Amino acid sequence: MEDQSLKSTCHCGAITAILPYRPKEINECQCTICRRYAAAWAYYKVNEVKIDMKGGAKLSRYIWGDKEISFNFCENCGCVCYWWPMEEKTSDGDAAEFGVNTRNMDPMEIFHVNRKIGNDWLLQPLKDKTKSHEQDRANY
Repeated sequence: MEDQSLKSTCHCGAITAILPYRPKEINECQCTICRRYAAAWAYYKVNEVKIDMKGGAKLSRYIWGDKEISFNFCENCGCVCYWWPMEEKTSDGDAAEFGVNTRNMDPMEIFHVNRKIGNDWLLQPLKDKTKSHEQDRANY
């Protein structure tokens, strides 16, 4: 059987997320951070993906808000590669979800994947409103 895996690789090639299959949908989240990154997320379970880092590659992380996920960047070229949950298992023991930035993928491999502009997080309040961004539009 032909290998169906896809790769999401930063600009310098130091960090690659190897994904098992084409995503069903790509989300262009409009929360206060994702819209600034201009990321287009595909979601997978953490146990479905392999992160390959070349020798000497380093990640930087940005953790904000409720501190439930980290945004991970290549320290060399600055590309946002993926966001990762702080807890890799859900409360019921299943593998947690993570988001990979499809902007780092070959656009022809995901050309026919449906895109949505996800506004669901636009009004989602944080657990700790003191950590919200000044442009957070949620009602607290």
